[in-house]
Amino acid sequence: MKNFTISIFAFGILLYAGAVNAQAPVVTAVSPQRQVINADRSSQITATFNTAIEPSTINNSTFRVFAKLSGPVNGSFEFLSGNTQVKFTPALPFLAGEWITVSLSKGIRSQSNVPMEKGFVWQFWSKAGTGTLQQSLISTIPVRRQGEGLIQCYGALGIDLNNDRKTDLAVVNEVSRDFRIFLNNGVSFDTMFSIYPLPAGNYPSPSEAADFNLDGKVDIVIGNAGNNIMSLFMATGNAVFEPEVPHTAANNVRGVAVGDLDGDGDDDIVTANRGGSNISIFKNNGDGTFGGAVNINTIGNGETAVMLTDANNDGILDAFVGCYSSRELVLLLGDGNGSFTFSARADLIGAPWAIAIGDINGDGYPDVSAALSSYNRIGVVFGNGNGGLSAVTTYNTGSFPLAMDIGDLDGDNDLDLIASNYGGATFNIFNNTGAGVFSNSPVVLQASSSGSCITVHDRDNDGDLDLAGIDEVDDLLFIFNNGTTGINTGSPEIPASFNLYQNYPNPFNPVTKINYDVSVKGKVMLKVFDILGNEVRSLVDEIQEPGKYSVEFSASAGNDYLPSGVYYYKLITEVYSGTKSMILLK
Repeated sequence: MKNFTISIFAFGILLYAGAVNAQAPVVTAVSPQRQVINADRSSQITATFNTAIEPSTINNSTFRVFAKLSGPVNGSFEFLSGNTQVKFTPALPFLAGEWITVSLSKGIRSQSNVPMEKGFVWQFWSKAGTGTLQQSLISTIPVRRQGEGLIQCYGALGIDLNNDRKTDLAVVNEVSRDFRIFLNNGVSFDTMFSIYPLPAGNYPSPSEAADFNLDGKVDIVIGNAGNNIMSLFMATGNAVFEPEVPHTAANNVRGVAVGDLDGDGDDDIVTANRGGSNISIFKNNGDGTFGGAVNINTIGNGETAVMLTDANNDGILDAFVGCYSSRELVLLLGDGNGSFTFSARADLIGAPWAIAIGDINGDGYPDVSAALSSYNRIGVVFGNGNGGLSAVTTYNTGSFPLAMDIGDLDGDNDLDLIASNYGGATFNIFNNTGAGVFSNSPVVLQASSSGSCITVHDRDNDGDLDLAGIDEVDDLLFIFNNGTTGINTGSPEIPASFNLYQNYPNPFNPVTKINYDVSVKGKVMLKVFDILGNEVRSLVDEIQEPGKYSVEFSASAGNDYLPSGVYYYKLITEVYSGTKSMILLK
C-alpha cells in the first residue's frame, strides 16, 4: 500500500512537470521597453518567455523587426537563460529617431512543441541626436515634370527604398494619380527616379510601407480618397515596383495602417474610409496577396485616419481611429485574431484629418495627436495604458491643418509635433516640454502656397532629424536641415596645410557646400560676407582638431532670405586666412 501511494505521488509530480513544460509561450519582458523614446541606435532586442523556446522556430518571419525609416531589419539570434530568452542583434544600427516595430508570431513554439496562443507586438523609438526646432530651408524641389500642370502632391513617404542606408521619398500625387520616387543622394534629392501610375486609383493620398511578402524589400500601400480602392505596390528591389494591385475597401480611403493583426507572422492592412464611415481590414495570405475587405463600424462617423499600436499593454495591436464627421478619436482594441472591439472615445472638438501616435507625455503609454482641420488647432489625447483616453487638449495652428507628424526634433528625449497648414502655407513645430505640454507659439516654417505634410527623417545621416515638407498647390518639396548649417566632423586624415576650397555647387540656390582643411588645432572661423563687406552668416566659430571639414551653407535660414548676388566666404585661423567668392542665383 505504501509503495502504491508513493507511485501515485510520483505520477502526480510527472503530470505537473509535464503540464509546466507543455505551457504555451508567453512574453514576460522585452527590451528595449515599449514606447521608449531614446533606445540606443545599436540596441539589441530581447524577448523573455515563461518557458524554454524551441530555437528552430525562431527566424526572420516569426521574430520580425521593421523600422519606419530603415525598412526590414536583418540580424542574428541568440538563446539565453535556458532558451527562455531570445536576443536579436541587428546587423546595422538603426537610423536616428525612427519608429521600430517588433512582431512575434504564433509560429514560435516551446521546447515541448506548444505554440504561442497569440502573437506579440511592441514598438519603440531609436535615439535622435541633439538638434533644434529651427530648421533651415536648404532646397526647393519641383515634383512636376517640365511643362506639367497641377499634380497635387499630398504625402511623402520617407524610407530607404534602395537599401543604401539613406531615406528616400515616395511622393503621392492626387491629380496625376501616381507616386514619384526621389532618391536621397546624401545631401538632398536631386532628380526624380521613377513614376508609378495608379490606374485604378482616384486622388491617391495616404501611404505606408511594409514588407508584405517577407522578401526583405520595402513594399508600399496607398489609399485613394476619391474612390474605394486600396492600391498595393510590391517591390522587386532597388526602388523598383511591380504595377498596382487594387483591392476594394469602402468609399473615400483616407487612412492606411499596417501591422500583424492576427499573429501569423505577416503584416495586414487597415484602411479608414470616410465615405463608407467604417474601417476595412485586409488579411495577408502570407505572400503579399490579401483576402477581401472585412468592414467594421467603429461607433464614430467619417473615419479618416487610422494608426496601430498596443494601447493596453497586452502585446496585441489596437487601432486609434480619427473620425472626421463625428469629430472624435475612437480606440478599438485588437483581439489578436484580426478583429477589434470598441474601448473608448474622446471628443476632439474639431474634425480630425490626420493623426500621429507615440508616448507624448513620457508615461510609457501611447498617446495621439490630431490635426483638427477647420478648427485651426491640433489636439492631444493621452492614453492610460488600459484602453482609456483623456480629454483633449488643443493648441493653435495656422489655417486648416491637414497633416500631423511626430518626432524628437531637438533630441531631448521627448516627441515634438508638426502640423501642416493647407490654408496658412506654413508648417508649425510644437516643442514638447517633456510632460506632453506644448506652447501656443510654435516655430513656423514657410511653404509657398499650402503646407500639406511633413516627413521626419535624418536626411543627411548626421544623427539629428530633418524635415521634408510638401506644398500640394505648387507641387514642391521643401528640404529643411536641422540647424542653420550642417558641419561634418573632421576626417582622421591630417592635412599638410590649411586650405579653403571653392564651394560646390556654384552658382547655387539655396544651399551649397564649403570644404576646408585644418592642419593645426586651434580657433577656426568661417564667415560669409555680402559684396559690401557686411557679415551675413557666421558658419563656424570654435576650436577644431586637425582634419578635413565640410559645411553646408543655406541662403535661406528661417525667415532670413538672402537676395541673389555675389557673396564672399572667409576662413580665419591664427595662422591662416583665405577668401573665395560664390554666386547665389534664384
